[in-house]
Amino acid sequence: MESLRSDTYPEKLLEGISWLRAQKALCDVTLEAEGVCFPAHKIILASASNYCKILFVGNVTRMGSVDGSICLNAVSAAGLRNVLSFIYSNKLDLSLQNTEETFRAAEALLVGEVIKLCFRFLEGCLSGENCMDVLHIAKKLGSMELRQKAMCYIGQHYKQLLATPQRLKDLDRGTLCEILDRTSTEGSSELELLRAAVSWLQHDSTRLKYAGDILKRIRLPLIPFWDLQRYIKEISLTRLDLGCCRLLQDTLTHHPQLSAWPPWQTRNTAARSASTTLLITGGRTTDNRVCSEMWAAEQGCGTWRKAGDLCMPVYNHCVVVINDFLFVMGGQSTFDPTGKQPSNKVFRFNPCNASWLQVASMLQRRTRFHADVLSDHIFVVGGGTLLGTLTHTVESYQPAANKWEFAAPFPIPIADHAGTTHKGILYISGGFSGGRTLPDTFSFLPHLRRWAHNHAMTFPRCNHGMAAAKDGIFCIGGRTLKGMEQWIHVNETEYYCPVSDQWTTLTPSPFSRCQFSITAHESMLYLTGGGLLQHMRKDDSVFLYDTKGQVWKKASSLPQALVDHASCIIKLPQVNTAGEPRRCRVLPHQQKGETNPQFDRR
Repeated sequence: MESLRSDTYPEKLLEGISWLRAQKALCDVTLEAEGVCFPAHKIILASASNYCKILFVGNVTRMGSVDGSICLNAVSAAGLRNVLSFIYSNKLDLSLQNTEETFRAAEALLVGEVIKLCFRFLEGCLSGENCMDVLHIAKKLGSMELRQKAMCYIGQHYKQLLATPQRLKDLDRGTLCEILDRTSTEGSSELELLRAAVSWLQHDSTRLKYAGDILKRIRLPLIPFWDLQRYIKEISLTRLDLGCCRLLQDTLTHHPQLSAWPPWQTRNTAARSASTTLLITGGRTTDNRVCSEMWAAEQGCGTWRKAGDLCMPVYNHCVVVINDFLFVMGGQSTFDPTGKQPSNKVFRFNPCNASWLQVASMLQRRTRFHADVLSDHIFVVGGGTLLGTLTHTVESYQPAANKWEFAAPFPIPIADHAGTTHKGILYISGGFSGGRTLPDTFSFLPHLRRWAHNHAMTFPRCNHGMAAAKDGIFCIGGRTLKGMEQWIHVNETEYYCPVSDQWTTLTPSPFSRCQFSITAHESMLYLTGGGLLQHMRKDDSVFLYDTKGQVWKKASSLPQALVDHASCIIKLPQVNTAGEPRRCRVLPHQQKGETNPQFDRR
């Protein structure tokens, strides 16, 4: 026996029952909504509507009458007509204007297919132009998933919404609050959000009672002081309630303190829109000009853009990132190969408002040293001192207390070494000490304040790079002293496994250089610039190393050739918040003699 199916039968069946309904033939029930009657067939309705199935099969007549008429409350005639049309034809005509009433009718009759099609239509038609309308419908229909998708579109197009007076006026309070609460507001400054919020409040006097709830969602400390001051003078505070006027005025009064020295980022001081960025700071150019520029590139390093300037030109310095703040430490501001003029100054950059703050200086002046972060403390190791000699001291800095202290002595005086942290331990490798390059590896346990001597590298080197990725540490490039005076490159890349305390030699890198910068993000290493001994020149190349596949890739070149610069991965706002040029401020207790007299020998 063979079972056969007809491809045309379902369509012809629907055509047949639609014709019967159009002719009102064999109709045995009437549905009524808003006084409009729709003849239908019980057997058809019972097969498509769970409500009708219960009503007819169970012979329940609570909603009906003796003449077979069923009155549906809270259902529009247009919505019921659309649902019945679908039941009899498998075709549903939807628009933003009729979706809600169609959904209500399907909900009342328990026609699940129509409900699904309503949601599918709303999701499919979402755009920047109608996302507000869809969100409004989604809130009424109670669909959290659709509401989230509509808010996603609003997040992508909110700038146009807030910039269009009519669309801004039509926003309901809940949607406006959701926009202002978003952590991603690409392309819009905090001042623009404040302007939109105040415009929405002032449009209707009945909205002023919500002013406090609205304005507290604006991250006022991120607005440049002069811009905030100018705007407050422009708006009519008389139309805002007393609490809002006080909020704006207090923010203006305390703005320098709010934006200058939060030791940790808070909700109101953290950037809304930030992208993970490779940042290059300072360094020396081909003519030994000491740079103050900061250059930024996205993770692929396709293009570079200027991200601002340091407080002063500097090279042979160190940078670290704590809680999205950039700290720039030590180095030299004028070119001096002997290293006799290092600095102990420390500056903190807040990317959220592009402000600089000079914090407590290191206890000792340093150049050609290493800095890293352990347990929310900055540790600096070795380097040059005021007289051009090497130091073995280690200092630590606590941002919340704005204080430096000696942590522990390093086993030997050292400079031009490399370091990185891995699982809460600081590792130092190589370097220059006692007239020779070193292969030694040391690890520092911050809780014990002690150094351990680990297995040495295969190749002694200095001016190299060291970065942690995967389950270990990569050591790349650098140079070593051959004989008494000849410097040669170290091409071999070595990998250190902390668990086994062993070094492994990997495939040589596709370049020979030293005095470059290196930083890691997830499984990728970023190497920028550096010097080439053979040609005695500086380089602008950028290389990416995929530690998973062990593959090198060359990216877009730096804007200029650099050596002795410093790099890091940091989150930078996607909108320029710099405003007017900003001078570097000094913490009050730092203004009088920011250096330690013991080392201030000028």
